[in-house]
Amino acid sequence: MPATDAAQAISQLRRHGIYMPARGTFVAAGRDRDVSRMPNPDIRFGICLWPSELMAYIEVDDAFTDAAVRLRQLGPKIVAALQQMQVPLEDLKNRTVGAIEEELTLELVERTPLAVDQVASYLAELLDHVATIIPSCYGADGAQLNTGRGGLRRLASCGLSEVDTALAEIVAPGGSLPDWAETLTSSSIGEDPDFTALPMANDPNIYLVTNHPNFDGANPEQKLSALKASANQTIAAAEAIDDSLQGMFTWLDALLDHLIEVVCERAIDGDQLRQRWESDAWTVIQRLSFVDTDAALAVTRAFPAISDGPLLPGTESE
Repeated sequence: MPATDAAQAISQLRRHGIYMPARGTFVAAGRDRDVSRMPNPDIRFGICLWPSELMAYIEVDDAFTDAAVRLRQLGPKIVAALQQMQVPLEDLKNRTVGAIEEELTLELVERTPLAVDQVASYLAELLDHVATIIPSCYGADGAQLNTGRGGLRRLASCGLSEVDTALAEIVAPGGSLPDWAETLTSSSIGEDPDFTALPMANDPNIYLVTNHPNFDGANPEQKLSALKASANQTIAAAEAIDDSLQGMFTWLDALLDHLIEVVCERAIDGDQLRQRWESDAWTVIQRLSFVDTDAALAVTRAFPAISDGPLLPGTESE
């Protein structure tokens, strides 16, 4: 996301986000706090933390427990993966234009897609685990959604409106997943994963070409043309992911708010839970794009990646 969109991003993102402001500005934490004056601030993803605590209040099964643990891990993993992607991606962009095109290296073209693919797979996994925890929030009424667990696309076709019309409108407005979800979502995890909708982070032939014995003997223009075509596809994939993140975070906000309300309506101490889960403790330090890598590294060094508190009820935090 361009730095000029900073104000708009801050106003839209509450519980979720990875937003990096321009150099010299403060990082927004919670709803309106300045983390530069906060002791031990951290990076939070509400939907990643909430299911771990939710297990103390609703009856869960092994699938829910596994999804809750993995969601808790994915918050900091996604942050780290985006950081690992940023530096080589910017380098790749710089070497595909102007006078330094000749500096486009085989190593950079082959390695950068690995970092982009890692981000894409983590985001797809996050959404699949979210699809796993949703049915349990409705108790016995949500049992008919269990066939859709493990895949957001599958969940969207399980008759959401029969369980909760508001949920159906959040997950799949008008019966279809949002555009950003078509970019980030896999159909399922487990035995038969399908990541065909995820953006491909390099030309599908680049590894075949660069490992071919004739590649070294090709003339420089042919080599550069192959490398540049793959580099541009990698850049396009990263930009597609980045463009989709804001939509995903806004969606996660709406979904988490709604699921909190659903659980609190069924819980005996629902009012107290609602106050707790709607507090600033469940919001995030917002960092969406790393347009300024120096500032990104400075913030990374300053903030721990995992929040305080137990990983699961009755266990010690890492």
